[in-house]
Amino acid sequence: MSDRAYEFRSVWDVEEPPERLWRTLEQFLEQDDPLPWWDAVSVTAHRGEEIDLVARSAFGYRLRFTVHDLDLQPTTTMRFRSRGDLEGSAHLDFAPGRPGRTLLTIDWHVDTTAPWMRRSERLLRPAFVLAHGLVMRSGERRLNRWLRQRG
Repeated sequence: MSDRAYEFRSVWDVEEPPERLWRTLEQFLEQDDPLPWWDAVSVTAHRGEEIDLVARSAFGYRLRFTVHDLDLQPTTTMRFRSRGDLEGSAHLDFAPGRPGRTLLTIDWHVDTTAPWMRRSERLLRPAFVLAHGLVMRSGERRLNRWLRQRG
């Protein structure tokens, strides 16, 4: 556990084995848009090991942040740090799931820095947590759909 304000854990059931999913995601890190399937998260700039992102919540607000300090341990782990509206770190763990599938565990430990979010956190924290869950569930669904369409 960290001392961050938000400690999120999402577990995605992805319709590819860990090694293939890893290779697919690693290849996309080299492209201008490493998240082509995820409509709630868009890339605004990609500068080598830094990726500027905008995440759009179902409640109409947007968070801008930069992913940096990528640490890739092939076929098992991805880690990164973030700065901007979300400051903290993430850890992605690729583990075998049911036959031919991956359990992708995403631990995201962040503080919000947007002044409006910090001022309203006591009241709106449940909505922020719900919004995160919705964005993540959308990412899981859309990644699986995108992988199926690619064949």
